[in-house]
Amino acid sequence: MFALTIDRRDSRGRAAELHMGRQRTALQEELPRPVLDWEISAGDELQALYDDAAAIVRAVLALADAGHWHVGVGIGAVDDPLPSSVREATGEAFVAARDAVNAAKERGRPVVAGNEWARRAGSVVDLVCAVRARRSEAGAQATELADRGLTQQEIAEGLGITQSSVSRRLSAALWHEEHTVHETLEALFRLADEHSPSGHAPDAAAPSAQDAISSKNASSPEDVASSGDTTSGGDA
Repeated sequence: MFALTIDRRDSRGRAAELHMGRQRTALQEELPRPVLDWEISAGDELQALYDDAAAIVRAVLALADAGHWHVGVGIGAVDDPLPSSVREATGEAFVAARDAVNAAKERGRPVVAGNEWARRAGSVVDLVCAVRARRSEAGAQATELADRGLTQQEIAEGLGITQSSVSRRLSAALWHEEHTVHETLEALFRLADEHSPSGHAPDAAAPSAQDAISSKNASSPEDVASSGDTTSGGDA
């Protein structure tokens, strides 16, 4: 499973004025729904538990984009039975999440901790976050709407620009390339979960990079590029 621990940046001595209860409510409403809801785990720290790779990827990238949080993901086993509150949950995923958020404070970027697959997933998270951080304000506006599933025409109407301008913004922002990588990133998160002690292959060593590609292709036969047809250059 995926334990997500976040710590507010530059919050030393300011926990009371940060209105962490409101922050918790906002995360619960705006991010993908976790299996154990967001709760305050310390003065300026929040935590949730996810069991879906696509959901945790979306949550991590949204938190990284916001720029307000140190983000740590721990991948591993969670002790049974699963409690009703994340504050009562225990297991390797939470230990890894603690290590990850502490490392994130030092590195200034999201960190993924756990087994070898988790570290590989973290490397791809680094790449995706770097691409997103380098976008212009105009590019970020267009890609945010594209991420919601809007067509180029709908994006153009919403921003008051031409469709060809939308196409150029998405191209300059490397939206299609980044979007295509998401399926690989989700596959790596799933592999990290499956190869945790409670996963489907607890005794197996981490496969080679070629095995990872083969596993991804076997479980995801569709070309992810097809999902971006509505925002491809052909719409311009």
